[in-house]
Amino acid sequence: MIRHKLLGLNVDIIEEDEAYERILQLSELDTCAQVVFLDTYLLMKAKFNKELFNIINTSSLVIPTSKGIKNGLSLISKKKCTIFEPHKFTIRLLSSLEEYHKIIYLLGGGKKMIQKAEKNIKDSFPGNKLMGSYHVHFKKDFEKKLLTNIQKISPSLLIVSMTRPKQEKWIAKHKNSFKRGVCIGVEDFVNYVGEKDLAPYDKLFHAIRINIKNFFRSPKKTLYYTVYFFYLIIYKLFKLEKF
Repeated sequence: MIRHKLLGLNVDIIEEDEAYERILQLSELDTCAQVVFLDTYLLMKAKFNKELFNIINTSSLVIPTSKGIKNGLSLISKKKCTIFEPHKFTIRLLSSLEEYHKIIYLLGGGKKMIQKAEKNIKDSFPGNKLMGSYHVHFKKDFEKKLLTNIQKISPSLLIVSMTRPKQEKWIAKHKNSFKRGVCIGVEDFVNYVGEKDLAPYDKLFHAIRINIKNFFRSPKKTLYYTVYFFYLIIYKLFKLEKF
């Protein structure tokens, strides 16, 4: 693993098997670690949000997930990196952890979908122990009870599936409440796993729907962040060449 800076933010150049091994190592430490999936949108969001900026730069592992990040690293540092699709990466991570019989906790989605996701994970990865799950539509006064429940279970891997950057901020806020384990934010993972038994056409439709939802959640900001990201990359590149 090689850690680089892209516009002031940490990005880890890491191969897939090495990433799984790193997460396994982190899960066995006596402290709680945070893993972040970083794409262009989240990077630019962090450039305008000090809290998110610090969260990313203090995370134990920052995994690149978009071509924008890949191209930015290639232009500025001349380094090639592998990018990952968060949902598929997390599925393969669960598979790689099976032989170690790790304890998993899943937080995210709606009431019905979290039940489907829990069943599918138990059926697909029987080597792991999915010891708990809960939907994200909990009331604020229930959060303390939820945290206590997670503390008692002490999962090796806590998958938090909320919107970004809410999930990253939730993990950063509460990870010190947990004695150990790895916390990873994977947006829409519960829906992805809950619908894994859909037909290929329906899966494609779901993927398109998610991309459209993410864009229209804040289209102006998404477009602005993308354009500004490439502007900063070009500016940085010319600045480096000048000197």
